[in-house]
Amino acid sequence: MTTDPSTAISGADTEQRITALAGALYVANSVYSEALKSADPAATLDNICDALPEVMPQVLGVIKTTPELTKVLTDDVADRLWAYTAVEYARAEAGDGYGYVFDLLVEALDMGGDPHSIRATALGVPAKIRKLAAEAAA
Repeated sequence: MTTDPSTAISGADTEQRITALAGALYVANSVYSEALKSADPAATLDNICDALPEVMPQVLGVIKTTPELTKVLTDDVADRLWAYTAVEYARAEAGDGYGYVFDLLVEALDMGGDPHSIRATALGVPAKIRKLAAEAAA
């Protein structure tokens, strides 16, 4: 769940919040790009997401972020990576011919779109495709 940056970074100014969220977006996009180079991007992203709660605080501790900023960054990166993971699992389930739908969802994530909405949409696409196919066959 994405943390509301206006309440999570106590006493931080708007510039710091924007910088933190831009940093989270950059990290998530970079990790996603690297995961796409693997044989199974969805499984790779799944593994990364599972390790994130342990790894992110350590990484952010090295660069000396505040506890509040660490939480915002960790939560936002996790939300975005789980959304990318959902997109890739749904892409695999939908099969060939529907990649453009998932490319649009990835583009929305890349541009800072709501990861919860995008994740839910991605996971619903294969069922919608099956429903439309069943209706067409009837």
